[in-house]
Amino acid sequence: MNFESSMRARPVRAGAHDIVVLVASVVAFVAYGWDPSAWLSTVPYVVALALLAFMDVELPHGDTVDVDAAVVIASAYIFGPSVTLGMVFVARLFAHLVQNRMSPQWGLVQSISKRAVGVGAGTVALMASAAVSWGRAEVYAEVLVAGLAYVGAALLYSQIGLAIERQDSIVRMTASNVALQGPVLAAEVSVAILTVLIHDAMGVWGLALVLFLAAMTRQSFALLLDVRQGYQATVEALVGAMEAQKVHGTGIGNRVAIVARAAGAEYGWFGRSLENMGYAALLIHFGLSFVTRDEATGEARATPLAEVEFLRPVAPIVEVAESPRLSAPVPRRTLVAAYIVSLCVAQLSPGRAERMVAGLSGQLTPKERWRSEDAVARALQKSSVG
Repeated sequence: MNFESSMRARPVRAGAHDIVVLVASVVAFVAYGWDPSAWLSTVPYVVALALLAFMDVELPHGDTVDVDAAVVIASAYIFGPSVTLGMVFVARLFAHLVQNRMSPQWGLVQSISKRAVGVGAGTVALMASAAVSWGRAEVYAEVLVAGLAYVGAALLYSQIGLAIERQDSIVRMTASNVALQGPVLAAEVSVAILTVLIHDAMGVWGLALVLFLAAMTRQSFALLLDVRQGYQATVEALVGAMEAQKVHGTGIGNRVAIVARAAGAEYGWFGRSLENMGYAALLIHFGLSFVTRDEATGEARATPLAEVEFLRPVAPIVEVAESPRLSAPVPRRTLVAAYIVSLCVAQLSPGRAERMVAGLSGQLTPKERWRSEDAVARALQKSSVG
């Protein structure tokens, strides 16, 4: 089993921190007490939370993107943290039983704990903001502060759990997910403000509008993931076709790409940068280029790969790896990325990139070279363990 597949296959389990948070939330809920008559007004919100619980978007690395944050933030502001926790528990439990047919899974514990931490952070931020005079913008500012605290704490908490499970850097994983989920989180905070503003005037109809906005946000993000996965599937199909022509070495191309992405993550990068490094590793491994030169005249001509839109950000990495001593200045980031990718190809596919490694090595500072080689070594170690 390779590094990436082992990460996907690893079961989701709650840690001690999840159980502690869940117990503390139950204690707080019971200690706060509740008025049964007040719960009648929360029924529409519980229904909304239950519906949104079915819309979670699962990410390849095991995390989820939630679309119920707007309703949770608004509920905490309108009904208070204790009642909101009870609403979240009922909604998530119902969705879990429907989706999993009462099978025991720790995912329910994690989802409730994450929201409990977010509600707690949002409540503290709201209490702190009460000391500031916001004037006419009081509601906007208070919900904004509470919302940012909620999404920030919930995201950080979920990354802590994943980092512990995967033995990875919390800072790197958090930064990567902020880059990926940032627009969705910003949209949810905005919708939370709208939900609070229209709560008294529109009631259930306002909540229906919020559900529609949340569903549209979810669909937009899901389409973005589908496009990116479509790109990945296209490249994997190309890899499969090329490897089918070889008697030996099947699967090395994919492993080179996986290790290159992992090495980039170990170096401290995230997001699209890692995807580009994976694609660059594949192209170098199979000897594909964006430019070809005429043997007689030396004239450079673009290959069909240069016309592929989503591979254009990959071109600088491949071109620098192929010709490290370019006449035009090259960004340091591109040089380091090309060196890391070349090292990965040279380690897993001997004889293909040694010249590239030698040429690029002299272009880097000792610190860049050491960090790159250390990142590749750690990525290879993790892939062999997987």
